[in-house]
Amino acid sequence: MKRVVPVLIAVLIGLFVLAGYVLQSLLAPVLIMFLNWGVLLVGVALLVGMGHLLVFHFSRLINDQEKPFYSLIVLSAFTLTLVGGLVLSLQDVFFRNLVLNILIPIEAGLLAILAITLVYMSLYLIRTRGWTVMSVSFLVSAIISLLLNLGYVPTQPGTRIGELVAFLRRLPIVGVRGILLGIALGGLLVGLRVILAIDRPYGDEP
Repeated sequence: MKRVVPVLIAVLIGLFVLAGYVLQSLLAPVLIMFLNWGVLLVGVALLVGMGHLLVFHFSRLINDQEKPFYSLIVLSAFTLTLVGGLVLSLQDVFFRNLVLNILIPIEAGLLAILAITLVYMSLYLIRTRGWTVMSVSFLVSAIISLLLNLGYVPTQPGTRIGELVAFLRRLPIVGVRGILLGIALGGLLVGLRVILAIDRPYGDEP
């Protein structure tokens, strides 16, 4: 019985959500309620994760483990952000600019590390698998993308070179769309497997 009840709840809710896409006018209020419940559960899960993070870093400070300085930085940043958000609110221009001036350089640094990692992985791919079409095309595309995004390639709109550069800059968007399509198809398959009770992430496997 303990296994049957979660399966029935998951299957019924999954079928109800699928029916909501067809009968939106009839099931819209209930679907909105389910969506609000999901947002609430995600918020609670986020709070639990934040609490676990704080307890972990507090324990590192109290137990005087190796390199507690990083835990001190995490706790200080969390405290300042929380107090600033509660006192100044998210609509405050100073607080928003302060957060953006910290986040944007961090994101730029992470993207730079990602670019270097892609070039390194392309070289590693050539080293392990040899000079294949996929490895060479991956390396060439990574280098071309880096050179074009440096901003040193002079282009004028309306010229053939400008159109070629604009076309090459649009190619990564195609890859992003492919990744999004893969995520959507993967989510669809996972949802179908849960509805058909093939996968049971909410309990023990059959």
